[in-house]
Amino acid sequence: MGGCVLRAWGDDFQPESFLNGSPLEPCNVFTKGARKSEGCAWETSGLTVVVSEATDDFAQQILDALAFLNSNASELRRLQTNVGLDGLSLDFGVNRKNGFLQSHLFPPELISLAAECSMALEVSIYGS
Repeated sequence: MGGCVLRAWGDDFQPESFLNGSPLEPCNVFTKGARKSEGCAWETSGLTVVVSEATDDFAQQILDALAFLNSNASELRRLQTNVGLDGLSLDFGVNRKNGFLQSHLFPPELISLAAECSMALEVSIYGS
């Protein structure tokens, strides 16, 4: 896995309603209670949007995320205030590295832009 996605979720969030007329193109839309996999259902409703396709290139993911946040600022504010939304996050996917330590630094500009939308930042580390 890799890349960066925007994730929006909420128990009462209606992603299809939000997406009607939105320029954001989801890669996944899910509904609370719908089947997720064998014996597993979604616990909340939401959507994900690809922000960066840069796999295992954290620096490029940051650049892509900054461009995404800047170019979609008004739509992200509309999403942030959508009825039923409980949370927003940018999820940066990276591969596990061999060694003692693995760290990833978020620049202040990204933190500021994400905070304007009450958006969390997370890093998902994938095994080989």
